[in-house]
Amino acid sequence: MSKTPPNRRGIKFEVGAALEARDSLKNWYVANIEKIDYENEKILIHYRQWSHRYDEWFDWASPYLRPVERVQLRREGRQEDSFIPGFHVNDKILASWSDCRFYPAKVLAVNKDESYTVKFYDGVIQTVKGIHVKPFTKEVYFAFVSHSCCTSISVLILAFSLFTHSLILTK
Repeated sequence: MSKTPPNRRGIKFEVGAALEARDSLKNWYVANIEKIDYENEKILIHYRQWSHRYDEWFDWASPYLRPVERVQLRREGRQEDSFIPGFHVNDKILASWSDCRFYPAKVLAVNKDESYTVKFYDGVIQTVKGIHVKPFTKEVYFAFVSHSCCTSISVLILAFSLFTHSLILTK
């Protein structure tokens, strides 16, 4: 028999809903609900801008969960569950592939669920969560090359030519 989450003002108990959660160091962070365990009356939360390894299970009646502070939202001039994209269409980025390595890509679309549809430079199109994307800067490019995370010389040449081409276009 499935249980029903409590009725807590300002908190929607549904996957993807925004709330604030207090971590083990007693700091409050904006988070999203990743999973709901109705049998054990728990929710799995993901702290925004943090790795999934820091996701935590909370009792849904926990005092360490609260609604997103309205003052903070008003100060930022946005609605409760609005998403502020870090990248825009046509931005050059590094996106995580299934091997957990980052590869050059271009943003094709910014999705409402805080993900991006990207086209990797080998032509593959994929949807990637916002936490699996980072800027494609000169420093990141050289770190990419120097750590040998890419073994194909043709991919290195392609990435370098695209990077230098983007530098020429931005001048």
